[in-house]
Amino acid sequence: MSSEGHRTEGRPDTDLYFTHVISGAPNAALLLGHLYMEGHEPSITRVMLVRDGTFYFVYDLPDIIYGATLLPATDARPFAYAMLGRRGLLRINPTGQAPWDETLALPNAYLMQLQNIAGALYACGTQQQVHHRRAEGWTRMDAGCHVPLLDQVTCCFNAMDGFGPDDIYAGGDGGALWHWDGVQWQALVSPTALTIRVVHAMPDGSVVLAGDAGTVFRGNRRAGWRTLTVPALEHLGIECACLFQGTLYLCAQRELLALSGDQVATVEVPVDGHRAYYSASATDGAMWTVGDDAILRFDGATWERFTCP
Repeated sequence: MSSEGHRTEGRPDTDLYFTHVISGAPNAALLLGHLYMEGHEPSITRVMLVRDGTFYFVYDLPDIIYGATLLPATDARPFAYAMLGRRGLLRINPTGQAPWDETLALPNAYLMQLQNIAGALYACGTQQQVHHRRAEGWTRMDAGCHVPLLDQVTCCFNAMDGFGPDDIYAGGDGGALWHWDGVQWQALVSPTALTIRVVHAMPDGSVVLAGDAGTVFRGNRRAGWRTLTVPALEHLGIECACLFQGTLYLCAQRELLALSGDQVATVEVPVDGHRAYYSASATDGAMWTVGDDAILRFDGATWERFTCP
């Protein structure tokens, strides 16, 4: 995400705007942002940690992070933050341990999302590329859906999610919608021609799709898709989804939406100051949202704002 459209008036060049968040605990989150001084094309991602209201500089990454997720703890390691740059740099940072980097070999392409599906990492991006992280390393998993790059980008998977290695959905530009059954990709009949930016697998087996012009759909490849789009919200673009305490929250830049059942509504956030919503992440006890300088935490009852110094 570039800094175009972010508020810059009256700001020191060293100020940060935040585009991604990973919640590690109710009282802590990893914040990913960029410097206003770098303009519309930042060269680094600055990683900050907020814990109990105190901010800590972690490090700068030499890539623009487009995907971020949490890897749950295992017997071998504690939970880890995973951050993926659009040019293929993956930083994995187990809490309390030294981080390490991996690099995805990209065919003249950008990556758009990193997703944890049933404990495994997947990445997707331009020309409908898909990558899967296995024990032996990253492998391509896009035979049948990938479109070779010629002169310019013609298609893109912006988001993916699923229920396991044999039940994965990917969505993207022009309403592109595909399903992976563990053997092959199949193009599905899409409920929209608008760009899909959110694919979220729900606990009940349904999948929520969302994106440009406030579009929201719910269903799956077997049952079909029902439209939940609210006409009054069609001026919004939805970029991120986060499930918290049974409600799916949708980040729509200047608005935060909530999908409860089959009803989409705006969320009233009673905090002072500028608010923007580009990313959200939750643990059992709290949800964090970020956008520009707005860093917010919601515990299910109360909203709290934090200010990065």
